[in-house]
Amino acid sequence: MTIRISVGLAVLHMIFANSASAQLVQNSNEPIDITGDTAEFHENTAIWTGNVRITQGESILTAERIEAELTEGGDFDTIHAIGSVRYSNGAEAITGDRAVFNDTARTITISENVLVTQGKQVLSAGIVTYWIDTGKVRFLPAAGKRIRGIFYTKSEENQL
Repeated sequence: MTIRISVGLAVLHMIFANSASAQLVQNSNEPIDITGDTAEFHENTAIWTGNVRITQGESILTAERIEAELTEGGDFDTIHAIGSVRYSNGAEAITGDRAVFNDTARTITISENVLVTQGKQVLSAGIVTYWIDTGKVRFLPAAGKRIRGIFYTKSEENQL
């Protein structure tokens, strides 16, 4: 059986690309459009709340709250997406209740009710951690549960 889910977690890197030139889409020159009900900026912190939507091209990140901590140089250090987090690039979608980008650790962690979909392929977990530099991905179950994946072979997909 050929497992076709690439688990597009390289996509996660695109959610929270490091540095002030953050991108939702790799190598895109399209503008990043951020909307929310409120925005607050103080020293090295930016907080957007209420139906936050970040778009760049076809990529969309939504959450109830986005909190960004910046370095002295203006680069992203840590970004927290909180409440009904969803990322979609038109081909894949990742949902969870929380997501954290940590530039020091070079990781993106999505937690609480994580669901990764790519076409008909689906993978669920309690926590997904993606190491940006190595591409390593770790799926951990929620307490008392197990990791679950539903995968289709090419022949199964053609029959559906």
